[in-house]
Amino acid sequence: MLLSFIFHLVALASASVLHRRQQVNQNPTVGGDPDHGWKAFPQVNDATAYPSWVVNDGAQLPVYQTSGLNNSEVTRAVIVLPARPRDCWYYWNVVNNALYNATFHDSSIRREDISIMAPCFFTQADMDAGATGDDVLLWGMTTWIDGKANILPSSVINFSSFDVLDALVSYYMDTQAFPNLNTVVVGGHSAGGQMTQRYATLRKSTENDDRLHFWIANPGSLCWLTAERPMPNSSCIDPDKYKYGLESNFPAYATSDTNRLGRDGIVSRYIGRNLHYAWGTADNGPGDISCEALAQGRTHLERGRNFVAMLEKLTGGIPALSTVDWIEGVSHSNEGMMNSEEGIDKLFRYASNATARNVNVSSAAGSRSSSSPYVTPSQTGDVMKTKSLSFIFILVLPLVFHVII
Repeated sequence: MLLSFIFHLVALASASVLHRRQQVNQNPTVGGDPDHGWKAFPQVNDATAYPSWVVNDGAQLPVYQTSGLNNSEVTRAVIVLPARPRDCWYYWNVVNNALYNATFHDSSIRREDISIMAPCFFTQADMDAGATGDDVLLWGMTTWIDGKANILPSSVINFSSFDVLDALVSYYMDTQAFPNLNTVVVGGHSAGGQMTQRYATLRKSTENDDRLHFWIANPGSLCWLTAERPMPNSSCIDPDKYKYGLESNFPAYATSDTNRLGRDGIVSRYIGRNLHYAWGTADNGPGDISCEALAQGRTHLERGRNFVAMLEKLTGGIPALSTVDWIEGVSHSNEGMMNSEEGIDKLFRYASNATARNVNVSSAAGSRSSSSPYVTPSQTGDVMKTKSLSFIFILVLPLVFHVII
């Protein structure tokens, strides 16, 4: 009788644990590679794949978007940008898994409130390999990162990758379509972080800027705000040209604004935006090895520290609407950054500087609490809480002793 009771207890405990299992979707597998082109535009769990999302008259782009949401319930949108390999499906899935992680540990964050979108900036190699059709916007291998114009189709001329982002932001900012949406986050890691920071630098002002946030994680280089560099190199002819600085060489998307505003005007507009920087304290890879990038620092982390030191020297110090997070122990990992407590906060919860947590924004990397409840990269997979199991044993332990006695 006792043995039967114990087996029943274990089964009950296991059922409770499985009921609270955190969902983690596997990343899609796609044939091809970023150098020779992707061979497919795969389906992704929880997302609707749109091979030809209309971003403007005649301009179409493949995107992924969260499926099954009621637009009237959506309060937040996250537009996640891909890294250099252009694997937009992977980045959508990583953010979606981070959202599962967030909702698992924080009941105030609800999946039905958050729409995730991932635009796909494909190249001719991707079209030739089969990932996309010949009617969608295409760019050079990395020109989409800087806001350059498309190269195809020939029916669409001078359409910047930043024009795409403008269109996607406007889509979510439309109060007729999303009446309760409060915040749009444009964010990315690595090359996606570079694109985010440069888009924040050159985006034109709109009436919705107070609702737009930018999450910039582990960028390989940055668009520097001042003409000086922390590690100048005499062999580098002009490290202050865009995309590394604000002297000249801007894409057509921004030429009229940059000519009118000049450096001071561009910087003033930029620092008035909701900018959230994040660096992993173990991200010691060199990333961009051009002389322009090396003038900013030797590694991703060193460039981040130098950039923050530059912000601290601005009049007034770190801009009021900016935050800086140093993610302890994380290297160049999008999953690590997005699943960190700080990453989840900025992507899914953060609303304004009035509710910001105290973060260390000094040039030396700070640390986050080791008691963070969020899953680390090494814990991905079917992650389960043990609290429910402990609770059951605590509850029934007296009954076991009673039976034994």
